[in-house]
Amino acid sequence: MKDSLLHLSTFLKNPKEVGAVAPSSKFLTKEVISSIEFKSLNTIVELGPGTGTFTRAILEKAEPDTRVLCFEVNKKFCRYLSNNIKDRRLTVVNSGAERLGIVLQKFKIKNVGCIVSGLPFFNFSDKKKRKILNEARDSLNKQGRFILFQYTNGLSDMLKSCFAKVNRKFVPVNVPPSFVYICEK
Repeated sequence: MKDSLLHLSTFLKNPKEVGAVAPSSKFLTKEVISSIEFKSLNTIVELGPGTGTFTRAILEKAEPDTRVLCFEVNKKFCRYLSNNIKDRRLTVVNSGAERLGIVLQKFKIKNVGCIVSGLPFFNFSDKKKRKILNEARDSLNKQGRFILFQYTNGLSDMLKSCFAKVNRKFVPVNVPPSFVYICEK
């Protein structure tokens, strides 16, 4: 099944889990990927990869020894990623982002250089948002970045309370238009 059809059918079954009717545009993908400093990264984590739009772009730019862990709660997306992206650097984890620290410990990863998120924070309770943001911040190394996109501007204050530095960019050419946040410890 094509990425866009799988994405749409999964969205229709559970819109609060998927968060968007279509995979991210090449413009949004380019903006997110351009914020990653690939040369210095041993591990990149992706939260909510869906059908792997960012995953593919990350793997294309990542160093040969960079490990990429994708956290996805939807089992259909997990199977799709595992079956359609064949790369020894990729590990797909069927787990929620609120378990980030526990899963990283399981893989003996102390901290990561970059976390990319496509999670639909708008659909989460404040408690769940805070838990995920704290897990992300605490999992980053000192120079690490948490890069996420959102369809609303409503997460800004919470991001600023969790991270020392938060920059925001607007990407109008996406369905729907998006904000990209680059957060640092």
